[in-house]
Amino acid sequence: MRFLVLFIAIFLYANQAEEILKTVDKNSTDYTFDVTLVKKINELKFVKPQINLDIKNQDDYLKSFYQLVDLEGEYNSLPTKISSTQDKLDVLTNDTKTEQIQIIYYKKLISIYQKRFKYLENNFSKLEKELYKKLNTITFQPIDMTEYKKSLLEFQKQYEKLNIELQKWQLLNDLNNIEKVKSQIEENIDKQKYIYHKLLDNQIITWFKELQKKDKNALNTDDYIDSYSKKIDRNFNLAINQIVIDFEQYTFGTKMLIYGAKKEVELTWQKVENIINYPLFEVGGRSITPLNFAIFILILIIGWFIGKYYKHFIYTLRHKKNISYSTATLLANMGYYTILTFSFLSALKVVGLDLSSLAIIAGALSVGIGFGLQNIVSNFVSGIILMFERSIKVGDYVQIDNDTRGEVIDISMRSTIIRTNDNINLIIPNQSFIQNNVTNWTLGDDIVRFRVPFGVAYGSNIDEVEKVVLNGLRNSDLPYIKKTHLNLDITPYVVFMEMADSSLNFELFVWVKGEYARRPRRTRSAFLKMIYNELNKANITIPFPQQDIYIKELPNLKE
Repeated sequence: MRFLVLFIAIFLYANQAEEILKTVDKNSTDYTFDVTLVKKINELKFVKPQINLDIKNQDDYLKSFYQLVDLEGEYNSLPTKISSTQDKLDVLTNDTKTEQIQIIYYKKLISIYQKRFKYLENNFSKLEKELYKKLNTITFQPIDMTEYKKSLLEFQKQYEKLNIELQKWQLLNDLNNIEKVKSQIEENIDKQKYIYHKLLDNQIITWFKELQKKDKNALNTDDYIDSYSKKIDRNFNLAINQIVIDFEQYTFGTKMLIYGAKKEVELTWQKVENIINYPLFEVGGRSITPLNFAIFILILIIGWFIGKYYKHFIYTLRHKKNISYSTATLLANMGYYTILTFSFLSALKVVGLDLSSLAIIAGALSVGIGFGLQNIVSNFVSGIILMFERSIKVGDYVQIDNDTRGEVIDISMRSTIIRTNDNINLIIPNQSFIQNNVTNWTLGDDIVRFRVPFGVAYGSNIDEVEKVVLNGLRNSDLPYIKKTHLNLDITPYVVFMEMADSSLNFELFVWVKGEYARRPRRTRSAFLKMIYNELNKANITIPFPQQDIYIKELPNLKE
């Protein structure tokens, strides 16, 4: 019934394609292609997969065995073929006559693929057993392969020499000789494959003979079959290994359960190897596989964890060895980025990339920098300069402009974090500290001189004002420095600045340190309060802006 349904579907597909072709303009550029495609559709037919069972000698049996291997390989590959063909079908939009014919072609192809897959699923085991039954009717005679093995060794040596020669011409950039040597390498590979085929044929014949005798040496011979088939093709290797397991199962029965399980594990591992060793892309002539990429990422992650542990270790050591916070941060950051760089270079080396290939990446980066990465690179270099120059350190109190000031809490490669007195963290690009003027209030030490301006009314005794303010300062508990520090003259004093429009202006010069130097508004406020209170106690007038009006002539009120 299924065959009948398939036959009807295929017949309908062919008729539909021919009907569409009749409507295509013969002068169209696609007409020739459409005719060829319809011809292909008519030629597509489902043929039952079969193998030759009319076997008379070991050569016939070996050919039939390879036919069986091909069917196993086809069975394994058909799901992928169906999926990829369906993907092509999904892309077509049915908008043109050509696409309509293509849709019919791919639908017919999928139906044949599906039929072959179903047939093999139901009948492969039967074909395999029928071929196995013929095993004991044939006489197998292996031959001496010594000469073939010698030839193989010679070709392998020649292959290595050709690769060395290829590298020489590549360094000299001699394109003609490069192509010539590549052609010789391909020819050498083909000759090696031919010998591997001959060695495989002989090992299979040896294996057949051992199966006839139920000799358990067959379980060792199949390792050679596996080795030689890998040299030819991985998919071929997977298919032949499955047939080998089945034949040994038929021969040794329950004794093969454990060995069969082992082989199944090996086959599964081979499939996994195929996946993880599939080339994703190339860098510097080196193919990068999922395994390479996973190792690369793993090394980077390990390096990142080591870098994090190193930073934690430095900060822990800071308390034991009494290291300043800024020095500890410098050591932690420089070590951290050094470890990351070393991890990156190690990862490249482990996956087999020549570090000279970094020139390619550097070239790409230079183009990227020219098109917009210059700010990132500038910040990166600025971060390195800040870490080594130490003009700005972690713990310093800095001011970038009138509205931006605070304590530096971290310096990274790209940016610096400043915590303001409002407990707001500002992330500022490093180049701002290199290119712009920055005030570092605590660069050498944390001692800062404050200038507190104030004014008194005209007519006030200037000497008395100075005396009142300084006496009030000495009697207060304000946080100013009273003793000489680091050879600085830090004695508080008052300076008469100017005779302004409405007041006599003075400034109190006073030195503070530590936390008070980092709270300029709060500190200035405390000194202004003291000055205001002392002037009030001494009855010294604090002026405010005022204007005098002089009337030269009164108006006539009667008028």
